[in-house]
This record gives sequence, structure tokens and C-alpha cells, in this order.
Amino acid sequence: MVDFSRLSTNWVEWASRLGLPDISVSTDCDDCQILFRSKDYSFHLRTEGTWWVVDTVDDRGQRSDADAKLSTFDLAEKYLIWKWVTLARSSLASGPLGADLYKQGYAPGIEVSDLDGAHVELCLQGACAILIVGTATIFSHIMLKSVDQIEQIGRQGLT
Repeated sequence: MVDFSRLSTNWVEWASRLGLPDISVSTDCDDCQILFRSKDYSFHLRTEGTWWVVDTVDDRGQRSDADAKLSTFDLAEKYLIWKWVTLARSSLASGPLGADLYKQGYAPGIEVSDLDGAHVELCLQGACAILIVGTATIFSHIMLKSVDQIEQIGRQGLT
């Protein structure tokens, strides 16, 4: 059984910091294992075969299926917490957890395989992620960090 408590705590923290209304977490979801929801955004985490898949619904109600496919729950945690931190703290998205990493290109030691020109597969020691190219460039660096490190960077400078 997967423990969603860390993800749930992070969703509530970062969605609250962003000021999203009607924040909730539910495992009572028809199309996913767990749903992180607010009035403006939602993130559905589901399994597809052996992969963890993230579907998102944006503030206009537009659903995007399979924004990310991750081969391990650890990578799914890293991906979602990173997304929520950078959504809540745009200074990190335009700096140390976003644009700064993108400028460096893919992280050393990450195996990168082009899938279709728009998506790539990133692998590190058997753990893989399938993402769109720009996101993949940044996430290749996030893969190398622990969840604790991502949380710590997110909270730096907060009161």
C-alpha cells in the first residue's frame, strides 16, 4: 500500500500558500488513486500498468491527461511536489527550480531518449520519467534531488 500522506501534506501547504480556494485531497476518485483538488487546479495521480501517471486540470477547466508518466512512486512524489512548489513560488520557477536548471541542459548522468520529438524518457538507475521536452530538461535535475531537498528549497526564505 502506498502512503500518500507526504503528498497530501505538501498539496495542502503549497495550494494554501498559492491562495487556492476549496483545497481537498481524496482517494475517492473514479479515475485515479488520489485526487489533489482546489477550485482552480486539480492533479489526478493514477496508475497505468507499472507507471504512475499525472493528469492535470488547469484554472480554465482544461484537462491534460498524462502530463507526466513516472516509473516509481518516489519520482511521482518529486514531480508533484516540484510542480506545486514552483506553482506557489514563481521566483523558484523562474530561478533555482526552473529556468536556471533549464539553461544547464539535461543533468549529467541522466539517460535521455527522444520518444516522438515532443516527449523524452529520462532514466536514472532504472527509475524513469516520460515528460514533454522543456519540462524534462528541468526535471532531469530534480530527479537527482531527494524529496527533502525539494521541500527545503521550496521553504527557503519563507516565514
